[in-house]
Amino acid sequence: MPVTAKQRRIFEFIRRYVDSNQEPPTIAEIGRQFQMRSSASVHAVLKALEREGLIKRTPNVSRGIEIIQQSDTGEEDNDVPLLGTVAAGQPIEAILTHDTISVPKDLQGRGRTFALRVRGESMVEENIQDGDIIIVASQKTAENGQMVVALIDGNFATVKKFYREPDFIRLEAANPQFKPIFIRTPERIQIQGVVRGLIRKYDS
Repeated sequence: MPVTAKQRRIFEFIRRYVDSNQEPPTIAEIGRQFQMRSSASVHAVLKALEREGLIKRTPNVSRGIEIIQQSDTGEEDNDVPLLGTVAAGQPIEAILTHDTISVPKDLQGRGRTFALRVRGESMVEENIQDGDIIIVASQKTAENGQMVVALIDGNFATVKKFYREPDFIRLEAANPQFKPIFIRTPERIQIQGVVRGLIRKYDS
């Protein structure tokens, strides 16, 4: 039985909430968003979404909803969230949006994939230019030399090459005009994901 329009809206809300907050909403938060006074009504919708293979639930856990990545070839699966802007230059504040962008299947990872618009010129030697959209596979670790999106001090996002040295982490630009960023306290940096590709729209 296909999901109803309302169930689809609730699923999209859960997906956007997870993208923005890195955790799923509670039953109460879903109820408030959709003016559903009874938690049983929310449970019924979640049960339907689970039956359709869109989510997985962990019983008796406050935020026990997990989005299941879709692997069929439906067109919707080609849309990934466009979460905002990231700096190829000095770190800029992370800005979250709720747009989506259509992405070729081969750029999507097995896990969560998202997109960011690039501001700045520090990665031009990796062919990433101001205004490009990078496709990022969400993960918390990276190998030396991988291009990552990193969050510094919890709220400044930047795209750089990642290198772990004995005494510090080095975030290296791909443009000799930009100095590397050295971070001696590993807790200051959170890797958001590894860049898998980019999309460039040519202005006609």
